[in-house]
Amino acid sequence: FGSMNVLCSDKTGTITEGKIDIGRAVDARGTETAKVIRYAYLNAANETGFVNPIDEAIRAHSQADVTGWEKLDELPYDFMRKRLSILFEKDGRRILIVKGALRQMLEVCSEAELSDGSRAKIDTVREGIDQQWRKFSSQGCRVLGVAYRECAAGASAITRQDESDLTFLGLISLSDPPKPGIKGTLQELAGLGIRLKLITGDNTLIASHLARQVGLTSEPILSGREIQKMSDAALMQQAGDVDVFAEIEPNQKERLILALKKAGNVVGYIGDGINDASALHAADVGLSVDGAVDVAREAADFVLLEHDLGVLADGIREGRRTF
Repeated sequence: FGSMNVLCSDKTGTITEGKIDIGRAVDARGTETAKVIRYAYLNAANETGFVNPIDEAIRAHSQADVTGWEKLDELPYDFMRKRLSILFEKDGRRILIVKGALRQMLEVCSEAELSDGSRAKIDTVREGIDQQWRKFSSQGCRVLGVAYRECAAGASAITRQDESDLTFLGLISLSDPPKPGIKGTLQELAGLGIRLKLITGDNTLIASHLARQVGLTSEPILSGREIQKMSDAALMQQAGDVDVFAEIEPNQKERLILALKKAGNVVGYIGDGINDASALHAADVGLSVDGAVDVAREAADFVLLEHDLGVLADGIREGRRTF
């Protein structure tokens, strides 16, 4: 712990508050629409997968009237599809409601429904959707896509093949502000010789915005797509010069940790999710928090009782004093 000179961290709950706030809900042209929130609430209120702050925020934000909606089946979220689908019955109609990461949502949509009820081919509104995405992302907000389609009357179960030919309803912006005092904490860690590296699944615009807010070097940013094309030797060379990694897939976290270790660093990693377990195992110092999922706590060397990077500075000093 005391020898650590690089600390890798996800942003949610560590750099940021970890409390998602729901912002605007708009259609493909940026017009406010209540149907997006209502369908997102139906999806979030009925999912039975692992606990996550986005669904909790949607449930807390909206208490939509869901009378008459009966859940029939669920296709849980996974890190490859990045979507969550639930099949409902309402007044004899079978309706599939899907929400997820915007790019993965657009891949399975063929048309869009606008706030006035009219419909348009997805290609004709894609530019407007992209503009909304860029606008929200540049403000540091994550974006969630919501879509639906009507299924056959007798449908009672769904598969991945059913996630196709969807009608895009709109986007929801989600904000997660930096923790108060986090900039000073990072400066304190830097004074101890610890270089923090931000590793996030969010896009480069969001990552850059957050990095500037907390005082990290926001340029250059290395994306998951760029890392995928790199050899291990190239990644080992570049990882040391970059402080912000965006659009990172869960399996790439471990690869980044190993690249930093091969470059001669003593690497710490702090994470609290299912997708952090392999990175926690790979790090020299695995750090988790008391509220983390079981698999993350078990993979970690240390479990912090406070979800705050500030306590790490004390731990590092104690490790050095002990050594």
